[in-house]
Amino acid sequence: MHILYLHQHFAIPSGSTGTRSYEFARRWVKAGHKVTIITGHYDIGGLEFSRKPQIVDGIEVRIVGTRYSNKQSFIRRVMSFFGFVVFSFFAGLRVKNVDVIYATSTPLTIGIPAMLLKLFKRKPFVFEVRDQWPEIPIELGVIKNPLLIKLLLWLEKRIYKSASAIIGLSPGMSAGVREVIGENKLIETVPNSSDTEVFRPDIDGSDIRKQHGWGNKFVLTHFGAMGKANGLEFLVDAADKLKDNTDIHFVIIGDGATRQPLIDKVSKLGLKNIEFLGSISKTVLPEYIGACDVSTVVFADYPILEHNSANKFFDSLSAGKPVLLNYSGWQRDAIENVKAGFGCKQFDIAEFTEKIIYLNSNTQLLETIGENARLLAEKEFNRDLLSSKVLKVLEKSVETDL
Repeated sequence: MHILYLHQHFAIPSGSTGTRSYEFARRWVKAGHKVTIITGHYDIGGLEFSRKPQIVDGIEVRIVGTRYSNKQSFIRRVMSFFGFVVFSFFAGLRVKNVDVIYATSTPLTIGIPAMLLKLFKRKPFVFEVRDQWPEIPIELGVIKNPLLIKLLLWLEKRIYKSASAIIGLSPGMSAGVREVIGENKLIETVPNSSDTEVFRPDIDGSDIRKQHGWGNKFVLTHFGAMGKANGLEFLVDAADKLKDNTDIHFVIIGDGATRQPLIDKVSKLGLKNIEFLGSISKTVLPEYIGACDVSTVVFADYPILEHNSANKFFDSLSAGKPVLLNYSGWQRDAIENVKAGFGCKQFDIAEFTEKIIYLNSNTQLLETIGENARLLAEKEFNRDLLSSKVLKVLEKSVETDL
């Protein structure tokens, strides 16, 4: 089977962002399938820009001439999205002998070239919903124009109806899709997965602790994007609330539009118990996770974000670290059911800091909680299992040719 995979933000391990598409694609290649990725040039994706097709672990990767960065303005991002619609469509037309088209959001506009390629190639396409667009930017207030909202909601519904099947990255996302299309269509929930080969409990982070002078402090780490949806001012406020607990230290790894404003806020508050390390390559990141005591996953105060399926959550489990969330939802249930960490009422800083103090006061529990986290990663979220689940949906779409 030849899979034409459209992903504007495709990344490989040398980058500093999620590699779900890479990990799934290389497993499909290993299973005997052909995979052609069409992507844009993502500044933290780890790929060198080239106009010629390149082979990455058996995957054929074609980069079209659109650039994207988390630091771009909203207008520049929109330009990048629609530029990719045009370039990816024409790039896709040049790919021969395709059996199925697989398009993964975000952005939602990735569905446009997928629908056109389905029409021109007369092949089924499967759509993967990584984030609920346009519902998330509407709820966050990023998109306010009534006409634009109406247009995007129409486009969302059109894409869902055109797809042969849909993959949702969480139960909430799958339910949201069902609400939109209101019809009997195959919708499979396949969450993000744990990189159990890269993030491991046996990775020693002691050198990192020495390098940064963390000593015997109780270190809580957050890694990943730093945008409005991440709501990382919550961690700054938590650090401010706990500033008298001198043995508790916060570390934020990543980059994005809110990084400098957060640094400015920390400086204004005079906090010494929180630091920012910038983006770190995924090849080095496991040592930093190994150096922390607890991994935090934080999102802004919008109910829809409880349906997220953030890579940092799964990689933290894989690293065997207790996970602390500032929200509830399906991920809270997953970790609390097996005693792998804690969730909180959404954006409840009192409950969040209370649990930090509890964990810091009961460090003898951290090893057991971490072991539970690793077991959860291996049993429920391992990539062999989840990539196989997606592959079955692709194969079923080809067989039925809906």
